[in-house]
Amino acid sequence: MSRSIRGNPALARPYRDLVWLAYLVLPPHGDGERRMVLAHRMVTRVMLRGTGARDVTGARDGDGDGIDTGTGTGVRDGAGIEALRREVLRRALRHRSWRLPGRGTRIEVIPAVVGGDRAFSAAVDRLSPSARAAYALSRMEGLGPDEVRETLAGGGVEDPDAAVAAVAAVEKGFGPLRAPSSDPTLARVYGRLTPARGRALSAGAGGLALLAGGTSLLAGLYGGRGPAGGAEAAARPPALSQVPAGAWRRTTELDLGAWEARGGLRGDGRLLERALRAWGTPGEVRAEVFHGAPAGPPAAGPQLLYAGEVDGARVVVLREPGRIARYSESGAGRSLQVFPEPRSGAGGSGPLRLRTSGRGARYLLPPWVQEVSAAALGRPAPSWRRVPVEDGVTSPVPVLAGGRCWRGPVLRLRAPGVAPGTPYTVVDLGELAPGSIRYETSEAADAGRYGPRELDASSGAFAAWSRLGCALARPGTEVRSATAWEFWSGELPEGARGRWMCARFTHADGTSASRTVLYVTAGGRTGAIPTGDRQNTWDCSRLSRDLVAGTWWRAPSGRWHYLAVGSRRVARIHVAGPGAGDRTGRGPLVVVRGPGGGPAPGSGVVLEGADRAGRQVPVFRRP
Repeated sequence: MSRSIRGNPALARPYRDLVWLAYLVLPPHGDGERRMVLAHRMVTRVMLRGTGARDVTGARDGDGDGIDTGTGTGVRDGAGIEALRREVLRRALRHRSWRLPGRGTRIEVIPAVVGGDRAFSAAVDRLSPSARAAYALSRMEGLGPDEVRETLAGGGVEDPDAAVAAVAAVEKGFGPLRAPSSDPTLARVYGRLTPARGRALSAGAGGLALLAGGTSLLAGLYGGRGPAGGAEAAARPPALSQVPAGAWRRTTELDLGAWEARGGLRGDGRLLERALRAWGTPGEVRAEVFHGAPAGPPAAGPQLLYAGEVDGARVVVLREPGRIARYSESGAGRSLQVFPEPRSGAGGSGPLRLRTSGRGARYLLPPWVQEVSAAALGRPAPSWRRVPVEDGVTSPVPVLAGGRCWRGPVLRLRAPGVAPGTPYTVVDLGELAPGSIRYETSEAADAGRYGPRELDASSGAFAAWSRLGCALARPGTEVRSATAWEFWSGELPEGARGRWMCARFTHADGTSASRTVLYVTAGGRTGAIPTGDRQNTWDCSRLSRDLVAGTWWRAPSGRWHYLAVGSRRVARIHVAGPGAGDRTGRGPLVVVRGPGGGPAPGSGVVLEGADRAGRQVPVFRRP
């Protein structure tokens, strides 16, 4: 009975959409298995009418509109699909009580939980059947408002406008782009079946394992590769979710969940199936898991972000909340890397590195980014180069590797469609996602007023980060943001001049690191002295702007001085210890004259600072 559907790839997408329609319109009360099986059975009967089989409601399959879909030809045009929608809608709306064939006690088939919002799912279930139908047609199938109203009216709904308005009212409270937490076209199968009982279940379900069933369902019922052939998988990989194009324009959450799928191979079902198996099947491909990302397969069908050819390799990028998987196929074999999902910044989510080759790195850009330029750290001022972009992917951007300095590259992105539309900068530190990079001066007029600025919007920013790239080790984890703050600058003994900066890195896993560096220019040369670091604090951020830092410094004459400085609101600095004596100053700079030569004095200096209200402030000092 189900062979004509199973063998026709043209029916894959209509079948899936019709199952969603039937499932959402059917009463939500009772167990999920019964509702799911009824939805599949109803759609199967509608699509196979004309075979003479009797529907479980008692109606003949051949009555109604008289559309013969047994060979699939009736759903190739809009009129045929619309007739199927109306018939499924009519049957689901008039449903009262159906009996299923006897259920074995050794197996349970339930809809797969796909990570949606359970509260939203409950709100949809509380809607009227006609409103649930409006939701299925508009949000799951993507029909326009007029098409939804016309279909509802054709299916017997008395007030289509009220049904559409009810959906809008629910989404007003939850926001757009919500999806149910269970997917009736994917299933989990529990228990063990004898071959005879398995055949009985698949026959009784009336097409439960048809084209819409994902890989989890097919493997569960058939013990391996499902009956769907390669052409069917290529038509629409059922175990993946894809965000509609332009969805980011209809949401305020500009995270990866709003990205549409891109890449020339996003319709290659066999490639996507291999990528899914690589992530979902332990041992299929040895996975590299980075920075504490959860190991193991995804909980449900992940979101497809990209599938395409990148510099001689096939690359697929998948996402589930909290994780990103990057799958590659090339002459070197297959690889799978799993990363923590990058957090979104003020301008939304940033680019993702697709692949690095001898030509450079290619990045997948957020769909709202329309222009990108690149520059390498290491110069006093940036030399921006426009980077061509095709289908959201940049041309190769040179990556300068080797040596003790990290040079980026830095990308400047423009997204005119996202307020305020000004350019923003991100830096590639060798991980999946470049982190935002900014700079703030110590000038009283600017400090805390505007906040950190992008690297192309502040004089001296590029030079500052170029020096920091040589003074600090590259962070060993995914960086969400990197901000440099020059919290003091001024004159030092013997005609030298100093600039004290704090570099703050926030990481994708929620941790942070703050590091202070003193730059001293004397005799035409500039040297860097790392002066301390603190982990997992608010230091050098808007939440904690005050600090003191100290270090021993050797002047050009060879004499040692202990330098202690405070940020703008530090009122008192106390220095005590071997070689430094015991001294209290009012800041912002306290200089203690030390030995006239020899090795650096002892490291046991005690440093304290307080703000104008007498509160202690964080201290950065070398051990």
